[in-house]
Amino acid sequence: MACLRRILRIENLLRGASILVVSALVLVPIGAAFVSPAHASEAESTKDRKEQDKVQKKKDKEFNREIQFRQVIGPKVLALGPYSVSLFVQGQPVEGRVRVAVQAKSVSDKTTMDAQKWAINGIIYPLAVRMFESGRPTPSSIRDFKGSAYELLSKRYPGMVDEVFIESLI
Repeated sequence: MACLRRILRIENLLRGASILVVSALVLVPIGAAFVSPAHASEAESTKDRKEQDKVQKKKDKEFNREIQFRQVIGPKVLALGPYSVSLFVQGQPVEGRVRVAVQAKSVSDKTTMDAQKWAINGIIYPLAVRMFESGRPTPSSIRDFKGSAYELLSKRYPGMVDEVFIESLI
């Protein structure tokens, strides 16, 4: 009899435990539904933060590249461009990109020209287009470009321009 009572008692405890387990299984997803908006907003803010970090890293990389470039070319050199040129020459598309560097005679001259960069762009870009008018630039058209650019910039900024360089030509 005592053995039967123990068995019945154990059976009741197991029923109670199974009800507890079932209720826990039902209530945990319901509780998770209440908790998930917080996790969703946290995941969203983490995603936004990672995206902002990615954008900032790109800006930092570009900034550092520009600083390195300025250190390489010196404090008196004004970097211009890139100027993209797209033309049709004899029915064929010609595309090119030119980056120009103008060396000033002093840092103050470079600062003066940098403040008027749009005017310099207005001088250099038409010359770049002219350089690509007959197709891919030849050494003579490159020399003409540099000579014309130096002449026009010297007229606009007398005594300030030391030399004109083509940094890259693609």
